[in-house]
Amino acid sequence: MSENIRVLIADDDQIIRECLANLLHLQEGITVLAAVADGSKALRILADKSVDVVLLDVDMPVLDGISTAKEIARLYPSVDVVMLTSFEHEDSLGQSLASNVRGFLTKDIPIAELAQLLKYAHGGQRVFGQRPTQILAESYMALGKNDPAYDDFRQRVEQLPDYLRAVFDLLIQALPNKIIARKLGITEATARSYISELFIATGFTNRGELTITAIKAGY
Repeated sequence: MSENIRVLIADDDQIIRECLANLLHLQEGITVLAAVADGSKALRILADKSVDVVLLDVDMPVLDGISTAKEIARLYPSVDVVMLTSFEHEDSLGQSLASNVRGFLTKDIPIAELAQLLKYAHGGQRVFGQRPTQILAESYMALGKNDPAYDDFRQRVEQLPDYLRAVFDLLIQALPNKIIARKLGITEATARSYISELFIATGFTNRGELTITAIKAGY
């Protein structure tokens, strides 16, 4: 049986802090070593105890979560940091990633899922909640819209006739031919024919490569 992951919690809300500590401590494979009210206290705990994962609130007095994450990365690079927030400030996601945190989660996450994601983080994976993932996807797509490397692809897409553009919009959602046909009110054979036309018009031979390029181009 593997050792429990040693977790340190820092959150200035006493109710949330104590609730997280009590509930996480009941989860299999998790040991909560301490729960403190700010980043400065968290750093003092790290100086005295061996910690695997620090769960940091973004907004805290004395030393906030972002600043604490930077200090942990500098002083204790082997400690994994996961940010926890109510997401009032979306720019904190980018700042956290710049601090090389292991994950970014929101406070509405179920406790069992939180425990599992902390284990994943300690195992080397990056973990993100639903809203942070959405922001990352939107940011990635926005970058693609401004990338001149995809100008030719975007021009080909914008020049598609309406019926092929409708197929394109559905195909890049990874929908099967049967669903595409149903949504467009055509037969499945016609859908296959349109998809073949779409491949020729865009210069692709399969839907996987077309979909990946479309996402990178900002669609």
